[in-house]
Amino acid sequence: MTLKLYAASVALVAGAATAKEATANITVPKMDCDSCAVVIKRALTKTPGVKSTTIDTGKRLVKVVYEDSAVSEAQLQQTIEKTGFEVKPPVKSK
Repeated sequence: MTLKLYAASVALVAGAATAKEATANITVPKMDCDSCAVVIKRALTKTPGVKSTTIDTGKRLVKVVYEDSAVSEAQLQQTIEKTGFEVKPPVKSK
C-alpha cells in the first residue's frame, strides 16, 4: 500500500513539473460589447486549466493564460464557439 502511494505521489509531482503556462491570443470578430465579453470570460473561467482571461472588445481579442497540460488552445477556441461566437483562425507566420 505504501509503495502505491509513493508511486502515485511521484507521478503527480512529475506531471506538475512538465506542465507549463501558455498564452493564447484568440480573435473573436463579432465580440463588440461588454456583455459579449462577460459571456466569453465566464465560460473560459469555468474551464479547468485556465488561470486568467483578459478581453479587449475594441481589438476583439481574448487573451487566455492557461496550463498546457490541462487544456489546449483548440479547446479554448471550442469553449468560445460554444457561447455562440465565431473564432478567427490564428495567422500562421512563415
